[in-house]
Amino acid sequence: MREHRDSATAVGDALAARLAEVEPANPEGWSVARAEAHKALDEHARAVVSEQAGQAWLATLAAHPNGTVRTIALRALGSGHDPAPQPILKQALSDPAAIVVQAALEGLTAQSSEQVFDLLVTLLNDTDGDRAWLGRAAAQRIAETSDPRRLDVLAGALGQVHDGTAHDIARVLSRAGELRVTPVLIEHLRHRRPGRFAAAEVLGNLRVAEATGPLIDVLRESDGTQALPVVEALGKLEALEAAPVIVALLDHSSPDLREGALLALNRIGGPLTTPAALKATDDVHPAVRARAFRVLAKHGDHSALGRLVAACDGRHVHTALTGLVRLADDSVAPTVARVLTTTDERRVRKLAGRILARIDVQHYLPGYDPDPRVRRAIVWVIGQRADPAHMWALINAIKDEDEVVRSRAAAALGRITHAKTLPLLTEALHDPRPRVRANAATALGRTAPAGLRSLLADSLVDSHPAVRSAAAAALRAINT
Repeated sequence: MREHRDSATAVGDALAARLAEVEPANPEGWSVARAEAHKALDEHARAVVSEQAGQAWLATLAAHPNGTVRTIALRALGSGHDPAPQPILKQALSDPAAIVVQAALEGLTAQSSEQVFDLLVTLLNDTDGDRAWLGRAAAQRIAETSDPRRLDVLAGALGQVHDGTAHDIARVLSRAGELRVTPVLIEHLRHRRPGRFAAAEVLGNLRVAEATGPLIDVLRESDGTQALPVVEALGKLEALEAAPVIVALLDHSSPDLREGALLALNRIGGPLTTPAALKATDDVHPAVRARAFRVLAKHGDHSALGRLVAACDGRHVHTALTGLVRLADDSVAPTVARVLTTTDERRVRKLAGRILARIDVQHYLPGYDPDPRVRRAIVWVIGQRADPAHMWALINAIKDEDEVVRSRAAAALGRITHAKTLPLLTEALHDPRPRVRANAATALGRTAPAGLRSLLADSLVDSHPAVRSAAAAALRAINT
């Protein structure tokens, strides 16, 4: 066993010497020989780290004169987050080589991070060009601690960090939900610090209304997609006073920013939203047009009817119908009836049916359609309207070849008061399909004709449990 350990150490020392030999003092690129030597030492280090002798060898390697060799040793020692090598990793945080410090940061446990908290704060706030990139790993380790200062430290540092570090800190602060850090974040906005856009993201996520004014000021001075977090924050705050500034972004060259502006307006609402969305439906970018129709569907008033109706002929039909359901205007009946009878999409047909159930459709619903899916929708609409004027359609529907059409016709008859209702439902009690018989029994319970118990006598002993249950429920309904 000792010979094996000695052999592994000897191999590792040889690999380390080989890497140090092929690596120049200030490498500008990776030669093939250097890449191969790096890979060989890294693989060997990870292979022996699980052994006690391997850890001891790596501990000595962590003090090697070559920074790349030290980095490989530290990454291997920290790979399993074993408490034993943590003192070596903590000591390496003071290494002059940034890549060595990065390797040490990656391997620290939460407990070790708490012990070197102040040093992590120093690394986080180091703005030196060659070491500033260490801030991201330092921020991650700070966030993992239970130190009560961690959120205040991260909020303060957010003003000066960039890119990935700012994103990580913003995520931590948003998830923590601590409002005590918001004054510092607002100051980042007011002083136009580099991390102001990440601060805006946090303020929006935390719904800090006091940040509205500073956010608007930052947005006025910002350009390009970097302003997106500010726009999103104002949308989340539903800041009506921000609408004029956000509407102006719909003329920006960036489609992402134009779509972001529409998303914010969709949250904010207000009188400027519908005109802005109407204009954006003519945008050159398809994603912006799609977003504009969604805004119209939610906020559009009757001035948007024409645009929503026109959209029923294209890819935005489902979104357009969502808006038309809300507006429920009789003038859209011809278009919606056509959509009902021509679409192949179930969700579109369902929306069209909901609209037709709420508006005057007497002259637009077809008497018959060869597609049973359309006939089902038509009968459902009639049942929702409960208008005796459509009785003729139900007379035909209760005899339809499709059982779903017949069952829906039976349900619809239960909502209509008409002389022909009772005989049609009585006949439907003997339909060959249990779904139709059950709906007929339920409908008779709604109309509550005289002699209902005798009418349902056969249904109470029907071979299908759903029919028996419906008949019993109908009788209970008239006795309560």
